[in-house]
Amino acid sequence: MERGSRTKLVAAMVLAAVFGSGLLVGFVADRRLDGASTVAAAPESTPEAPTGERTRRPRVYEQLDPSPPQVAVIDSILQVHRQRMNELDREYRQARHEYRANYDAVVQETRDAIAAVFPPGVATEYRRLLAEFDARREAERAGRDRN
Repeated sequence: MERGSRTKLVAAMVLAAVFGSGLLVGFVADRRLDGASTVAAAPESTPEAPTGERTRRPRVYEQLDPSPPQVAVIDSILQVHRQRMNELDREYRQARHEYRANYDAVVQETRDAIAAVFPPGVATEYRRLLAEFDARREAERAGRDRN
């Protein structure tokens, strides 16, 4: 047997051995995890929620079993945080509204400048094509919003 053929054969055998051992280890690990996941799937202290109700995920600090005074302090911290987040949300919505208005104004100015390049009949056709484009885009957005 030639040296190159022997090297290829040894490489193929090593590769097959590595692949086979990987399959075996994966199979064993999978069997062990299957047994563990059935135990961990149903925590003991989770109450059953009535059908149609959303269950609240426990907060991380609740896992530490805080005392009533600690819960009171944590609740006040969360209330302040909630107020700050609500204010940030209002600011974001306002900024997004202003951005959209400015964006739309720049788009309209650009379209008007392009239309001015064309003779009146062609400019009218350009505006008609833009209106069709805008209608298609709006229909696509409405379709995405429904899904």
